[in-house]
Amino acid sequence: MKKIIIVFDGYCILCSDCVLWIYKKNKLKNIFYTHFESDFIKNNYPNLKLENTVYLVDENENFLKMSKAIKYCTNFIEMNFILKFFIKITPAFILDIIYRLIARCRYVMFGKKSICSFPDGLHTKQILK
Repeated sequence: MKKIIIVFDGYCILCSDCVLWIYKKNKLKNIFYTHFESDFIKNNYPNLKLENTVYLVDENENFLKMSKAIKYCTNFIEMNFILKFFIKITPAFILDIIYRLIARCRYVMFGKKSICSFPDGLHTKQILK
């Protein structure tokens, strides 16, 4: 089974909600989660720093971000067929524009936690600390 790691902004409420949504939709439970300030990142990927994006590390240790990460992730989660189809056929540069707009104002629109943390409800076996 392919193991995938999602590295997200642990301060961002939108990011935490998305991670929790993906966790619930990932029936294979092959997606693992960590945030940029975790010991796992510090020990394994020390050059990976918080940006206005989520990172996905695929089974070959390739780093994907923005639309590439989203498109790849849809292969492993159950979601509405129309939404999945729309994501797959939309060119990456268009999805990246939308992604950047949301990422720039995510704290203002959705809020920011005072500490970097995992979302409540995420099973500990799916967390890389």
